[in-house]
Amino acid sequence: MSNIKLMALALTALALLLAGCERDITGDVELADNSSTSCFTCHSDQEIGLTVAREQYENSVHADGENTNRNRLYNTRYESCEKCHSHEGFIAEVTGVEATGDNFSPITCFTCHKPHSLRNLEPRVTEAVVLEDGISIFDLGPANLCASCHHSRQNVSTYVVDSVKLSSHFGPHYSNQGDMLIGANAYEFADYDEYTNSWHSTGVTNGCVGCHMSKSMHESIGGHSWNMENEDRHFVNLSGCNQSGQNGESVCHVSPSLDSLNRVAHADFDGDSDVEGVHDEIEGLLDDLKALLIAAGLTNAEGTPLSVTVPDADSAGALYNFLFVEDDHSHGIHNTKYAVGLLQSSINYMTTGDPNGAPATNRSTERLVSAH
Repeated sequence: MSNIKLMALALTALALLLAGCERDITGDVELADNSSTSCFTCHSDQEIGLTVAREQYENSVHADGENTNRNRLYNTRYESCEKCHSHEGFIAEVTGVEATGDNFSPITCFTCHKPHSLRNLEPRVTEAVVLEDGISIFDLGPANLCASCHHSRQNVSTYVVDSVKLSSHFGPHYSNQGDMLIGANAYEFADYDEYTNSWHSTGVTNGCVGCHMSKSMHESIGGHSWNMENEDRHFVNLSGCNQSGQNGESVCHVSPSLDSLNRVAHADFDGDSDVEGVHDEIEGLLDDLKALLIAAGLTNAEGTPLSVTVPDADSAGALYNFLFVEDDHSHGIHNTKYAVGLLQSSINYMTTGDPNGAPATNRSTERLVSAH
């Protein structure tokens, strides 16, 4: 049975869960298995809101088969992945009880939510998340559940050092959004003082949830799809962006409102003499930095790290920052100021040896490569 069908069954069970029961269950009761069979004794199929959640989930990346089957049963090298790529692995991670059994199942409703916990499907993770540097704290309410998996697996201060040996897997975890959102745990050059954060890092109510789970008119975006856009159908969910009163005082994109996630940037960040959308400006900076990394023999043409030893931490840090911004997958939207600071300081260093050197503006990719 496909992961999508399994998820549909699980979310159907979730829909049944809150529909009503002849007896009150107010304690934290775990199900005997991760399927729908244990729910049918009490519940009926009348909870429309949770049925919608099931439809949304089927459109999510979390339901994609490429994000499951990463566990010790599928491949021994995936044991470290299973805590965020399987139901059993995640439960083991948050409870401290080792996962056992002959099968591992995909992420489902009860991976993130406790069934029958106070009858409100309480998230399994509510406390703040300490990032891998051991210092930075991610504490944005319900988004803490997201950040428990969506953060870098590396402590940059001990990971990016002199004489570091690269591999194709060098860099942060491929979904380091928690670090990016609060502006932490990237490689910050010691002499560069322009690392600042955008409003999103503190101003969006409930962090990730405030935007990615905002209401929409289609099951392929928002809610439990967590998608901000559906490129195939040209749908974009901007309902979390075009509102006022976040946190009771802050104002989002109301006047003027957004009509695209690729909002116009405040400056020409990539130095091509054209103020473009934030996505385009960040992609321009990434292209410039990648050209320098290729010229330095640190990556191949696709930007994948090569198996070489980098003598100095700063050069390895420039590569780390390239991957940090790229693997965040928001094209700078999560924290534009921090992303721009990381890329510009890295370009400056790879060009002149000084992160505060000639500004990363008004230079084409060709000039950047020739200047290295």
